[in-house]
Amino acid sequence: MSPSQRYLPAIISIILLIRCTNPATPRDPATASGPQFTTTVLPVGKTPNSVETADFNHDGSPDLAIANDEDSSVYILLNNGKGQFSPAPGSPFFTNQHPNDIAIADFNKDGNPDLAIANTEVAELTVLLGNGKGGFAQAPHSPYKVYARPHTHGIAVADFNGDGRLDMATDDWGENKVSIVFGDTDLTFAHQTFYAVGKRPYQRLRTADLNQDGKPDLITTNLESNNSTVLLGQGNGRFLEAPGSPFPCGTAPFAVAIGDINGDGHPDLAITDAPTITSESKGHDGLFILLGDGTGHFQRLQGSPFATGKSPSRIAIGDLNGDGIDDIAVTNYNDKTVTIFLMNRSGVAATMTIQAGSHPDGICISDLNKDGKNDIAVTNQGDGTVMILLNK
Repeated sequence: MSPSQRYLPAIISIILLIRCTNPATPRDPATASGPQFTTTVLPVGKTPNSVETADFNHDGSPDLAIANDEDSSVYILLNNGKGQFSPAPGSPFFTNQHPNDIAIADFNKDGNPDLAIANTEVAELTVLLGNGKGGFAQAPHSPYKVYARPHTHGIAVADFNGDGRLDMATDDWGENKVSIVFGDTDLTFAHQTFYAVGKRPYQRLRTADLNQDGKPDLITTNLESNNSTVLLGQGNGRFLEAPGSPFPCGTAPFAVAIGDINGDGHPDLAITDAPTITSESKGHDGLFILLGDGTGHFQRLQGSPFATGKSPSRIAIGDLNGDGIDDIAVTNYNDKTVTIFLMNRSGVAATMTIQAGSHPDGICISDLNKDGKNDIAVTNQGDGTVMILLNK
């Protein structure tokens, strides 16, 4: 690597920090007291999609993991505690073909965060074991071939059968199922089982304790049946569909995030409707919100779906204006924008639009500079960059 290449991320960061300090453009006068951001853009790999955050080197600061589809790699950016990032030694790390979605967990119980990755275009899952310094290496039996037609897209990780070992869930979207791959002591992930969901659970699935019984559950977005399936975990590796599931959630539901967006202490679902992201879907893009009652049942928030930009592809939840209520941020893949929904206990209080790069896709929310305010990271597929939005 030449000196000019070595310092290119820092140079680009400084230039864009100077040029991009204008606040987000409000759509509503109520956003005058909303968050404002200072923007830094850093180059990563080719067609970055998922971005997730964790402290990979145990220095107390959240770092970033970015999946690069065309590079078949994950780019690790280490945080200096001020929201300034540099590549981890050895980064990027090989992920096998076309990494599409990332989950973070400690698979080998060494106290270091590891990465689980869904490899699209092939029916495989990859596990990369972290060394606690920001470095990663393939688990002994990785990648794991799974039965999924035609291939996998999303991934979720939890101990679904209560044996103390982490399991992985992915989509078998061609057969309208989710697949559970159970972990074991030597990380072979040899046992696989399936559960039926709605039609074409095409991109994301996520896990959380939706009925607050202490056991992890699963949520899928079903692109062709225009609904979301909630599978309630029984704690023994088995699942039962929640009463009332599947829940209608607009047209062509694509991505989902889980969080308490009305401050009632129960998990809610924020779902992007993205018919313009696939050629065969019909309908209107938007954000659909399902409010949970803590039993695994969900109902539509009045006003859903709410307007987004074109082709909302991914979604994140976190408090962005410091009012104690989680907000929602959506990347608009074909619009070069991010839409922020500022929430209150009654619903959407206001919206904001932030300019992004070409084909913004992955998004996460975390306090990246440890100032007590949540920040945003966004990947721009078309530019091969990640955009860091530090909350002023």
